[in-house]
Amino acid sequence: MNNKKQNGSYYTPTIIADFIVKRVFDTRHYSLPANLNVLEPSAGDGVFVKSLLEHAPDDKRIKLEMVEKAKKELDKAVATVKQLKAGRVTVNPFSQDYLQFQSKYNKKYDLIIGNPPYIKKGHLTERQLKICESIHKKAELSDKRIKNIWTAFLVSAVNSLTPEGILCFVLPGELLQVSYAKELRDYLSTKLTKIEIFAFNELVFDGIDQDVIILMGTKSSKKKGVSFFHANKLIDLKKPDLIPGNTNIDRKTLDKWTNFILSQEELVFLDGFKNKLKAVNDYSTSQVGIVTAANEYFILSENHVNEFGLRRYCKQILQKSSLLPPCLKIQSKDFTKIKKAGKPAFLLALEDVPINSFPAKVRRYIELGVKKKLHAGYKCALRDNWFQVPSVWVSEGLFVKRSNQFPRIIVNKAGLNVTDAFYRITMKKGYTISDLAFSFLNSLTFIFAELEGRFYGGGVLELIPNEFKNIPIPYVKIKSKQFDRVDKMLRRKEPISKILKYTDEIILKKSLKLSRAECNKIQNIYLRLVNRRLKACKK
Repeated sequence: MNNKKQNGSYYTPTIIADFIVKRVFDTRHYSLPANLNVLEPSAGDGVFVKSLLEHAPDDKRIKLEMVEKAKKELDKAVATVKQLKAGRVTVNPFSQDYLQFQSKYNKKYDLIIGNPPYIKKGHLTERQLKICESIHKKAELSDKRIKNIWTAFLVSAVNSLTPEGILCFVLPGELLQVSYAKELRDYLSTKLTKIEIFAFNELVFDGIDQDVIILMGTKSSKKKGVSFFHANKLIDLKKPDLIPGNTNIDRKTLDKWTNFILSQEELVFLDGFKNKLKAVNDYSTSQVGIVTAANEYFILSENHVNEFGLRRYCKQILQKSSLLPPCLKIQSKDFTKIKKAGKPAFLLALEDVPINSFPAKVRRYIELGVKKKLHAGYKCALRDNWFQVPSVWVSEGLFVKRSNQFPRIIVNKAGLNVTDAFYRITMKKGYTISDLAFSFLNSLTFIFAELEGRFYGGGVLELIPNEFKNIPIPYVKIKSKQFDRVDKMLRRKEPISKILKYTDEIILKKSLKLSRAECNKIQNIYLRLVNRRLKACKK
């Protein structure tokens, strides 16, 4: 297992640490007392300590407490202090888990600064989970579920600030957008009078596709609200000042903080459409694809199907979105190409009957799964017969849960089963899947997909079920030749800008009767949002 997954040790670039320290000591932005208590709850190798020693004003007397679980890293940070011989800084190092430290000492600080570890729930110990849950409970957060350790670090830090204290953290970009972080966003807005968010158009940490942000906030400030700043490159932080992006305060709709990239006027403009249009869920129902619990076992290539004599027990399935051709409808000929390429394309769909009901070859394959201990896996163990995959049925439409350039609804002409990398769509009475798939391809709907979904490093856009269902869509009835034209454009891999120019003319201009100026405004907003996600903003 990757050690970084276990200890969350993705160390902060010096340029970020320097920027945070310089800004927090800049009296134009923040105010700190002459004698201040500072906490670094995840000291790492001491990058923030070094920045504090080098850039804190000479008139400040600092009592710094450093907490770091890894003794070797803490020693490096202490050595940094000794090398710089900073007489005005007193350092108290603590070699322990911050979660235990904060529960034991319960101190208050004028400044809390650092980069909390990023460790998912599955890599936390039972003791860590219990402390995380107690931190959330103490903060009176209604959602006690712990997804990642950084949320407990954040909540604890806010509670550990003095009445005029300042918080400066490097955090995962998911704080701005994911559903489970909404309560945290509300919590921060309640506890901190001034919040500044700095985001980047490039990945900050080498080797991981994880967007990060800088969050700075204070409990006491004359300037109130949330300000959003955007930097194209990390190097931009070296500039003496950043030009603020659009500041939008107390938004009640489209409330993921990523939406601060848009102006208040633009959000009101979009709200006008959101309040008038029906959503995907008004035209269809959708359900997550098949969960096998062990794709490498239950989804086989044609060669393996023949080898084990499983043909009569298999159904056609699309396992990954990467196997999906660029299209608006997937056909049998597309699936044939997947099979010929030797890709796993057959789902083992055994009946829910005792193992002795099957022929010898099938029993031998089931026994192979037992040897691999698949039957003991959590989801398989819940089944009456572990080898029987539930919820095997074919839908008329498909939606890819995670997309890169743009999301799509696909007409399932090939009649394929799909895994949980997809959502299965069934149309409601009076509507057709081809009309829905075509209608989804427009700049306005794409904007709502960007705003309602979340994105990850590398440009991946993800929409969880409720987010997908609630996307506003201007549903139009189209002719088969219009549908086929877009399908061919996709297959020829024509630029999405060219495709949207065609579909926007039909959907936005003719159906919604928008003016050319309104269409241009929508297209420009979408371009800014998708460029932000793809880290491709032009200078």
